[in-house]
Amino acid sequence: MKISKTPSAPCWASLATTDTAAAALFYEALFGWRTEPGTDAGGPAVFALDATGPQVAGVGPVRMPQQPAAWLPYFQSSGVDAVTARVGGNGGRVVSGPSGVGDRGRLAVCQDPAGAAFGLWEPLEHAGFQTVNVPGSFTWFELLTRDPGGAVDFYQSVLGWGTRRHDGCLDWTVADEPFGGMVDMSAGDVPQGPSQWNLYVAVTDPDATAARCTEAGGQTVVEPRDTPAGRFALLTDPQGAAFSVLRAAS
Repeated sequence: MKISKTPSAPCWASLATTDTAAAALFYEALFGWRTEPGTDAGGPAVFALDATGPQVAGVGPVRMPQQPAAWLPYFQSSGVDAVTARVGGNGGRVVSGPSGVGDRGRLAVCQDPAGAAFGLWEPLEHAGFQTVNVPGSFTWFELLTRDPGGAVDFYQSVLGWGTRRHDGCLDWTVADEPFGGMVDMSAGDVPQGPSQWNLYVAVTDPDATAARCTEAGGQTVVEPRDTPAGRFALLTDPQGAAFSVLRAAS
């Protein structure tokens, strides 16, 4: 995955959490991230790679009392209104927006027909990721779904993504550049749950990262294991937000 200004490419990730202070402490212990306050009063804060490093993600409180903590991917759009119209026209749902976020951009939060949530971001002052693929930054976006055929139809129609087969798996592409993949939750030993996007953070040592996760109050859902893409583990933070870590195969 590359930093891309191409419409429909991944451009940001944001954590909605039930305890922002605890989440900040956890991700600092896990990845060395530092929390920077939002530029708008009461706005979401930002995770930076380190004390002086580039921005890698956003973090803010959940919007509803019963909303679970979760990571949300954002895909770039040059016209959020037009894309949200296609979401509804292809069986998805617009959960919130489109709406402006000060002078930073416009966003919408949507669900695909199977219920997996994702965001759309039309950048103004805030372009999105300032680094990817380096340890501590995001590197891969994976859709977990029970309807892979429907997912392909939806995302191709709404965001214009391409697909390719790689090592027996399906990869998502934008302008022929792969940025993520898809897993059929009805097959194999995939942990069960609602359809969702699983976001991967690059690390140098997934085993050590999984151990730190447990020490910091999180959980290891899938123990570190080798795959054709590299060595990965599926983790959750103390508030229950799931994410994966990956050391890519050389």
